[in-house]
Amino acid sequence: MRGITSVRVGAGALAGLAAFAWIAGGGPFDLALVVVGAVVAGLIAWEWWSRTRHAGEAERFAATHGWEHTPRTAAYSTRFAGHPFDLGGTSVRQEDVLRGAYGGVRCATFTHIVERQRDGERTSAQVFQVTLAELPVRLPRLDIVPESAASRVAQMLGGVDIEVESHAFNARWRVISRDRRYGHDVIDPRMIERLLADDAQGRSIRIDGGAVLVWSAGREGVGSLAARLGVVSGIARRIPAHVLRAYADAGHGVRDPEAPLSGPAWATTPGVLNSGRYTGIGVDADGDGREDWRAAPWDADPPRA
Repeated sequence: MRGITSVRVGAGALAGLAAFAWIAGGGPFDLALVVVGAVVAGLIAWEWWSRTRHAGEAERFAATHGWEHTPRTAAYSTRFAGHPFDLGGTSVRQEDVLRGAYGGVRCATFTHIVERQRDGERTSAQVFQVTLAELPVRLPRLDIVPESAASRVAQMLGGVDIEVESHAFNARWRVISRDRRYGHDVIDPRMIERLLADDAQGRSIRIDGGAVLVWSAGREGVGSLAARLGVVSGIARRIPAHVLRAYADAGHGVRDPEAPLSGPAWATTPGVLNSGRYTGIGVDADGDGREDWRAAPWDADPPRA
């Protein structure tokens, strides 16, 4: 925060001095400083407003749906490999972490921030929104990236390309894994069907360690959270049972102190969050102000509107 504060103070001082010089009869150079200072100050104000609004939305969402809101942590900074977790930076943190259950799966979303500082001053910052679904086992890394972006990221990801017996899938996705057999085990016909759904298109998807995650540049608010949760939880439920069992038997199980999930049906049914009333995320088919749901096994998908 010291670097951010210093940048704000410096920009404000620059704008103030330049404005004073120009008002006092300065020339075009002073006017240029005024413009530059105003632009920088505007960008800083926009950043502050965006962060404040995002934090407020997250806090209200947690209070409404019974999720946990953590304003700031570094708990996820070293948990995952690959972009955007391998960007280095002198300060790496997560802000506005939301954690809760969706469709019987423990999920989380957070803003991942990578800052670079020099002499205590922030020189740059990269911001990403990460959404994940926890898995009961730690699985090897597998990247599923849009074919349109594959040429830009394939070399960075490493591993081998895996093609499946589906032309539609191969035209949309590139699957990258260090273990070809493992990749084919995970990308079975049921997983292919899930990844061809419209809500998954264009997203960068990764199975890594004990989670399925998606990410995008910039902050994403709670308005699109349902769609992101639907993708990661849906993929988590489609990982073949024999893959999970094999890695659990090999000692890669994850012991979650909060698992197993329990509670009323509205807290553990796909498409419904933890509040007992209509959230706008499930389907209120009969208009009674509550999500309509059906009992669903682990491998079922949330009901669609």
